[in-house]
Amino acid sequence: METNEQRQRKLFELLTGYNRLLLACHQKPDGDTLGAGTALAHWLKGLGKEVTLFCLDKPGQTYAFLDHSGEFTNDPSIFASTYDAIVVLDSGTLAYAGVHKLIDSLSGDTTVINIDHHKSNAQFGHFNLVDETASSTSEIIADFFKVNNQKLDASMATSLMTGIMNDTAYFTNAATNIHSLELTSEFLTAGARSSEVAKAMFKNKDAKTLNLWGSALARLKHNSRLNLAFTYLKQEDLVKAGAKPGATEGLINFLNAICGGAETIMVLTQADDNLIKGSFRSVRTDVARLAKLFGGGGHKLAAGFTIAGRIVETEKGIKII
Repeated sequence: METNEQRQRKLFELLTGYNRLLLACHQKPDGDTLGAGTALAHWLKGLGKEVTLFCLDKPGQTYAFLDHSGEFTNDPSIFASTYDAIVVLDSGTLAYAGVHKLIDSLSGDTTVINIDHHKSNAQFGHFNLVDETASSTSEIIADFFKVNNQKLDASMATSLMTGIMNDTAYFTNAATNIHSLELTSEFLTAGARSSEVAKAMFKNKDAKTLNLWGSALARLKHNSRLNLAFTYLKQEDLVKAGAKPGATEGLINFLNAICGGAETIMVLTQADDNLIKGSFRSVRTDVARLAKLFGGGGHKLAAGFTIAGRIVETEKGIKII
C-alpha cells in the first residue's frame, strides 16, 4: 500500500507533466477550498501551466485578498474546452463540488484528480489524494509542496494559512493539530499576509449579517435529552436582514465556540424554496454518521447534509414538509 508521501510524489509527477489544468473548488466556497485552489493555481502558473479556476459560486468579497481569487469563473461552457486534468479540491463528491453534471462534458482523456481531507470522500478520481487525518485540504497542499521541495512564496503561504485557519476555526476546534500549527509558523516565515487573513476571517461580518445571525440566536433551543442545541434560518430572514448570499457562513462555528452545555450544534438553513442545508458541529459525537443518514457526510466532529423540503413553523416547533 502506498504511503501518503508516495502519493504526494506521484501527484507531483502528474501535475508537472500536464500543461492545461482546470481547478474546481466546491460550491458555496469557504476559506479552505479557496486557499488550496489559489495556492495550487499560483504554483502551477509559476511553472508556465495554463490554469483555469472554476467555482459554481464565485468567491465573495471576503476572499478578495487572496491572489487569483478574481480569476474564478462560474461559466459552465468552459467544460467544453480540452484539459489534461481537472483537479477537484476539498469535495467529498463531484456533486458537492457542483460539477457532477458538467464533468461529463470533458474529454474522455481528461484525468480527474481528487484532493480532499473528508472521511466520507467517495474516491471518485482517477487519482485520489485523500488524507482524513489532515486538518484541511490546504494542509494537504502545504505538505505536497513540502514533500516535493517546492518553496512557498507569500502568495501561496497566505492562501494556505487562510485554509487552515478556516477549517480549524482559528485553531479552536478538534481539527487543530500540532502539524497545522507548525505549518502556520512556516507560512509566517514565508511572508504570509497574516493581518489580511485575520481581518478577513475575524472581522468579516457587516451589520446586516449580524442581524441575520441574531434571528438564528433568538431561535436557539437546547434539547437536554440529546444534549443538542439547534436553530434555523428561513429565506425570508435573509431578505429581511438585507444580507448577502453566504451570510450564514461561519454561524455554526461561532455557535460551537460559544454555546456551553451542548455537546452538539445543528443549524438548518432554507437554501431555496425546496432545499434545506443542515450543518452539524460537535465536541464528541460522530456527526458524520448522523449526516450520512440524510445523504451527507463530513468529519467526525463537523459534517453537513442537504435535503429537499421547506421549514415550516408550527405552535409545537418547526417541521419539514
